[in-house]
Amino acid sequence: MMNSIRRFHMQCIGLLRGDSPLHCSIIGSLIVVTIWSGISEQAAAGHEAQEAKELVPRAVAPSPLVVEAMKAPWLTPEERSEMRLRHGTWGPEDLESMPSSQADAAMIIGRWDLVADDPAAPIGNRVEAMRRLGRSVEALELLDGLDLADRMNAVALEVRAAILQSLGRQEEALQAATAAIEASNAESPPSLPGRLAGIDAMRIRLQAGGGRPEDFQTMLDDLGDARTSIDRLDAATRLLEGRLLIERANASEGVPALHEALALDPRRAEAWFELGLIAIRGFDFDSAERAAATLDRLAGLLPPEDGALEATHPLANLIRARSALTRNDPDLAVELLEELLTAFPRMPDAIALRAATAAVRYDRSDGADWLARLDEVEPGSPFGWYEVGSALSFDRQYEDAAMALAEAIRRRPAWAAPHVELGLLEMQSGRDAAARAALDTATALDPYNTRAAFSEFLLEEIEAFKVLESENFILKYRDGEDAVVANGMLGPLEAMHADLVARFKHDPDQKTVIELMPDHQFFAVRITGMPAIHTIAACTGPLIAIEVPREGPPTKHLGLFDWLKVLRHEYAHTITLSQTRNRIPHWLTEAAAVSIEGVPRKYETTRQLAERWRRDDLFDLDEINWAFVRPKRPSDRSFAYAQGDWMVEFMNERWGDDALVDLITLYFDGAQEKDAIPRALGISRADFHRDFVAWAGEQVKAWGLDPEPSLDVLSDRVRMRDAVQLERLEDARRLRLERIAALIAGEIGRPLRPGESPEEIRTTGEGWPELERPPVEIDDDALRELLLEFPDHPDLLELTIRRTLREDEHVSDDVRSMLERYTEIRPVDPYPHRVLARDLLEGDEPALAIPHLRELDLRSEKDNSFALEIARLSRQTGSKEEAQTAAERAVRMNPYHAANRELAAACAVEMGDLESARRHIEALVILEPDQSRHSKRLEAVERLIARQG
Repeated sequence: MMNSIRRFHMQCIGLLRGDSPLHCSIIGSLIVVTIWSGISEQAAAGHEAQEAKELVPRAVAPSPLVVEAMKAPWLTPEERSEMRLRHGTWGPEDLESMPSSQADAAMIIGRWDLVADDPAAPIGNRVEAMRRLGRSVEALELLDGLDLADRMNAVALEVRAAILQSLGRQEEALQAATAAIEASNAESPPSLPGRLAGIDAMRIRLQAGGGRPEDFQTMLDDLGDARTSIDRLDAATRLLEGRLLIERANASEGVPALHEALALDPRRAEAWFELGLIAIRGFDFDSAERAAATLDRLAGLLPPEDGALEATHPLANLIRARSALTRNDPDLAVELLEELLTAFPRMPDAIALRAATAAVRYDRSDGADWLARLDEVEPGSPFGWYEVGSALSFDRQYEDAAMALAEAIRRRPAWAAPHVELGLLEMQSGRDAAARAALDTATALDPYNTRAAFSEFLLEEIEAFKVLESENFILKYRDGEDAVVANGMLGPLEAMHADLVARFKHDPDQKTVIELMPDHQFFAVRITGMPAIHTIAACTGPLIAIEVPREGPPTKHLGLFDWLKVLRHEYAHTITLSQTRNRIPHWLTEAAAVSIEGVPRKYETTRQLAERWRRDDLFDLDEINWAFVRPKRPSDRSFAYAQGDWMVEFMNERWGDDALVDLITLYFDGAQEKDAIPRALGISRADFHRDFVAWAGEQVKAWGLDPEPSLDVLSDRVRMRDAVQLERLEDARRLRLERIAALIAGEIGRPLRPGESPEEIRTTGEGWPELERPPVEIDDDALRELLLEFPDHPDLLELTIRRTLREDEHVSDDVRSMLERYTEIRPVDPYPHRVLARDLLEGDEPALAIPHLRELDLRSEKDNSFALEIARLSRQTGSKEEAQTAAERAVRMNPYHAANRELAAACAVEMGDLESARRHIEALVILEPDQSRHSKRLEAVERLIARQG
């Protein structure tokens, strides 16, 4: 068994190093934080098809084995009915065929409320239903009422162990679990319920502090044996296997097991529930909602009992509440949980999650009340404390989270989950020694937990990292080629620190740890505990993890970027989180971070801002927070980043730079969002939004993105001269009125009467379809005529320039004049800079392109070619300082490219900056160790430095 543990750990290590056969299956796809790649052991050969498989399927195709089995001609009507019950295709008539059928169906779809108090239901079903609903004391009494023989079979003993564990009676639970395992092993011939009971009892025994860590592999082996030798078609086997794997963060194998369970029985509520939870952990909220909606449909298959939820499955409510909490919407989570707890006031899962929502609302009294309530239901339960600790950790309240998780550990020391969560928490807070201690314990208890194994391996690697330290930063990096990045970081970081501290007027009370990760998988494990996450840097407060900018396979590297620009954003988070005790609203911390990046907005972003302003569709102060938490449209979240930055710009211009600082500072003492703006700015939230929208309009006009008349109006003028085009426009208008009429008819519940217009019913126009104008081609003659009338119209200028250059790429004096005028009229568009830079670079005086290259470089996120060209041209013109500045940026974006280093070293020497020159030549020695000229140059530079000293 120890060999299997060692083999598992080697696979995890190999995955992070990129040489494991598990590599493709675990990091095969990215879903924000990918924990499921869609690979099952049966489908390894069909990798591409599996990758496209949905985490939460929209529909489930029945297993071909089930289809064939149900066609068997020898089945009696009773047997066929039983098959339909087992495989999730039953109807009302099947539930009448056997006394226990309805109870069995209710347990499968998770309608425990229909079973707990049903005297006709089997005792085993009633006991399990009571436990699920938080009525374990009653369940134990019911179980004790059975005959001795009925109490001593494997199934009854496993249920007893689960109940005793929920009641906090760990020693008795351990004894019952051990007895269940023995009874299961003694069955001859073995039954599937008995075998599954024995396997689940092993799980309970581990949590209660008995058994051996390698029992997990025994459980998987026993499940495989039960599937092959007892019943290949029972969904319960695959369901239990999937749950065991997912408990250990092994979704790459656990998810296919759950999918197979659903193929055998598409009405297995627990399989849908587990998939919904996995989706939430991957921030795949659409899939989570799909799982919840499926559970709701299952709930409707059986009639509700008094007091039960009629339209909502209890597990669906748990999924939605957890999703809301993950999206930082605890108020919605409370609303959903209150509804659930009204129907099922003792449900342990709901009570534990309700305690977590109180914690992230910083309501200690309410949280203590819910934890006490859980202790009444399940004395000594660790689950509430675990939920609280996990939620607080996610909310970056690390100290309180650690205390909650410590209490969960005290209550159930042998349960690995809180040890894992504590270890990850300590990693994110930068306390690696404490993290290592927690993860060592976690892997000793559960050596098969992939999240713990990845993280512990990463900590072992980080312990071997080199460390550079300055006044405000501790920089860790892996020795070797990454030294070429790390050795140039501390100086710019200290300058950045001074800049940002001056801006926000706050200095963090501890050094910030920056960990330079050698590749994307190392970075992802550092942040999430799993090897895939779709970003290049992340701030957890006192710790910033960033991967190196490097080209390579997308599974290893996400490409080039300017690490200093990225770290300005992340360090702004470090400062504002410290400044507010991690209580800053999401929109404001992102807005502050974007505003400090020091680069112009992308042209696409300015166009989006202008378009939303024209549609009167900018977020107000409530909506912008919900755009991060509960986006209504796919683009809402990214747009909220852009508008938040715009709002900070408005604040700076209207109230001065101190306004943002005053606003941020209020959150330290727990100011509510509704009060912060009025207190900091002396203006109501509604007036702030009104004034912001008015100011935004001025900005849009200054950007040249709201010209008068609009291009649509000018196009209509062209249409008026063309009968065919005019008729198309009238057709579009008629179509719009028909759509509006249909909308209104739906709202008022009747068709429009003859002669009755939509405007007579409703005149606001809110929600009406936009007029879909048919495309119109403004011919060259019409364009020239319009440009003569409106010579400073940016759309007409752009259209004229593009048409002219399409016919002749040569930039004539007239085109250059138009480009320069267009640059003044629409300063946010980089297009004229691209055209002018290309033309000037091909001319006799390429240095004239430098101003345009600067504009392009400022907007470049992944391309250092502009910076390189600026450096080369500036050297030629003798602009040494600009040459070095540009060369340094080019190196920051692509630090492993030797030619970049050669250029940067030359610029530094010409500038007299011998220390920088030495740094670049040292990098060349590392990057090209076989080139002796680098060592000679290094010796020469060091002699020059010695002379200066």
